[in-house]
Amino acid sequence: MKYIIPIIAAFLMFTIRAQAQVTPIRTGWHSLTIQWISFNEAEPGRVYIRSIGKDEYSIQGEQVDRDSKEYVKINGTLLNKGRTLKFNGNIVSKINSNNDGQPCELNGLYLFKASGVRKYWRLQHLLNCDGETTDYIDIFF
Repeated sequence: MKYIIPIIAAFLMFTIRAQAQVTPIRTGWHSLTIQWISFNEAEPGRVYIRSIGKDEYSIQGEQVDRDSKEYVKINGTLLNKGRTLKFNGNIVSKINSNNDGQPCELNGLYLFKASGVRKYWRLQHLLNCDGETTDYIDIFF
């Protein structure tokens, strides 16, 4: 019995320490997509992610369809929480068939999450400004 408690304590300390470690985000260029542009086999957009502090990053970039003038743009900061990223900043998308063709602008705090075995973080705020359309905005690892 006297050995069980130290073993359990050591196990809990190791588990807590393992959970507290977050894999850093790869800095540099990453792909960015919104399904309305990517669905048409357009090139993915690009974002540049750079480290600005412990588990903190800046992100800026866009995906643009030159023919239709549709786009998604992102500018802000990320706080790395593992498979969840806390984003603070501005995301603007303009898709001709959504929101009467007007830009949809999101400002403030939003979450991106990588679920399951996905190789990208997806914006968890899925509803377009028109209140009825779903947007999938993804940042690839």
